[in-house]
Amino acid sequence: MSTTSTITATATDAHGIISEKVITTKQAESPSAQNVVAPNGSSFFEEVHFLGDKAGKVTIRSPPRFDNIEDERTYQKQHLAVAFRVFARQGFDEGVAGHISLRDPVNPEHFWINPLSTHFSQIRVSDLVLVNEHGEVQPGGAQAAINGPAFAIHSSIHKARPDLNAACHAHSVYGKAFSCFGRPIEMIYQDALRFYNDLAVYPRYGGTVISTEEGERIAKALGNCRSVILQNHGMITCGSTVDEAAFLFIALDRCCHAQLLANAASGPGWERIVIGKEEAEMTRKKSGNSSKMWLAFQPYYDQVVKCEPDVLT
Repeated sequence: MSTTSTITATATDAHGIISEKVITTKQAESPSAQNVVAPNGSSFFEEVHFLGDKAGKVTIRSPPRFDNIEDERTYQKQHLAVAFRVFARQGFDEGVAGHISLRDPVNPEHFWINPLSTHFSQIRVSDLVLVNEHGEVQPGGAQAAINGPAFAIHSSIHKARPDLNAACHAHSVYGKAFSCFGRPIEMIYQDALRFYNDLAVYPRYGGTVISTEEGERIAKALGNCRSVILQNHGMITCGSTVDEAAFLFIALDRCCHAQLLANAASGPGWERIVIGKEEAEMTRKKSGNSSKMWLAFQPYYDQVVKCEPDVLT
């Protein structure tokens, strides 16, 4: 059995009139009754590893399921818009640099992305731009220009990795500082283990990405990982949901910061201790899976929607 809940979606038309739509979603009553499936086929509730009551009535929120694809699109666009606001709060903005893309659930060859020269902190659902596989702005979204390098990078990743529906790139301070080493972070603290055997490196700098050929090289370097360090540039994180990709970016930037601090502090008698393979594999599975990453982003989503409700318009 399942219960239903509602999400109120807002939209602004061409005349600036705001309308609301109530979306009905389905949630299971308990972990044993639910059928929410994680990307790897496991149960969502098994992957997030929470504790509830004996009767199974105390549970944790999970990704909603929708009766139609348009409602799913609305939900995903809301989380994309909020992700930009979260990035602004994290200080990941820098001029016109940075972009987050989301594969369109209606037409998977198209994706949603931010308009060029709009600050992350001001992006709303109605500002999102829909582009096709040729980089052409499509009807149905904001009619605004997009970042050329963003298309070169994100289109290549979406083509190469059909399992990934979102990708984040921004010029965060610690990400770009660490990128100059052209190497992955070390497994020297628990939070780094989210990226154990799941962090690639693009070991070259090809200048500003202005061609799809460079984007294809980046996508190739990403390989089967969710995240990649771009040498002398920054980093990209991806996920099956924009929630997952966005939280991984926050986590990876903080890991880069911690790595830089560890590098600066290390010396004779203060050598870094690397976590063992068995412990790393177990922790990666428990703490770095897609379901846990989706859940980890929800507090950020809640904070933005409560404080800045205009993001959903």
